[in-house]
Amino acid sequence: MRNSVKNFDAAPFCLTNIFDSIKSLHLTDSTREKVVVILGATSTGKSSLALDLAEKFDTEIISADSMAVYKNFNVGTAKPTQAELERVPHHMIDILDAEEKFSVGEFVRRAKPIISELNLRGKIPIVAGGTGLYIQALVEGYELSAGKSLISHYKRTGELFYNALIYGLTTDRAELYDRINQRTEKMFADGLVEEVKNLLASGISPTAQAMLGIGYKETVEYLQGGATLEETISKVRQATRNFAKRQLTWYRRMKYIKWLKI
Repeated sequence: MRNSVKNFDAAPFCLTNIFDSIKSLHLTDSTREKVVVILGATSTGKSSLALDLAEKFDTEIISADSMAVYKNFNVGTAKPTQAELERVPHHMIDILDAEEKFSVGEFVRRAKPIISELNLRGKIPIVAGGTGLYIQALVEGYELSAGKSLISHYKRTGELFYNALIYGLTTDRAELYDRINQRTEKMFADGLVEEVKNLLASGISPTAQAMLGIGYKETVEYLQGGATLEETISKVRQATRNFAKRQLTWYRRMKYIKWLKI
């Protein structure tokens, strides 16, 4: 693994080319519903690109982030700001309480009708996020059979369930780690400790599903006296780097991703 993270064969990032591809997708006559997907490791700018595309094409964003579904977990999840939510309608954000569990099956069940409704309105939704399992299950059309085993439309037919443009954002390892470090610093500067303190004070258990997310569990440990703030920030940086590696390992299974070097 030299300079490039996981050696993806990536084309140079070009917003004009992305615009042109989406315009072509709009004009394509297809029996399958259409969707644009923006994925990548954490801190690669997925949300920013999704916002730009959604505004450009007057459409809406479906979050594919397993943590953004939780209400009041904002700073540590880098959730869209109120201003961003006002710019573009978002789905699959703030839909669960902290104690509730969420699964890939539930994500697909909720996302599919949103995609259908937007397509009926002549819009191509933007699915954006870093939870690879959720995105893979959605675009490959995984469903439970009567015998409760998973059936993949993609593996059965050789085509994705949707007529989809799927872009992955990637960069050099040093650049990615620098972005992760900056994001971690920003989370704490933006009040992650105060957010976690307030969540605990509201009665949310430290062992709640949402509290197990990166940034939250380390901050709980800090508030309980188990680490200094400096140690906590370092732990969050390392946990996020490890998470990015797992994301990229998962994406290697998805051979249809068009990688773009940011």
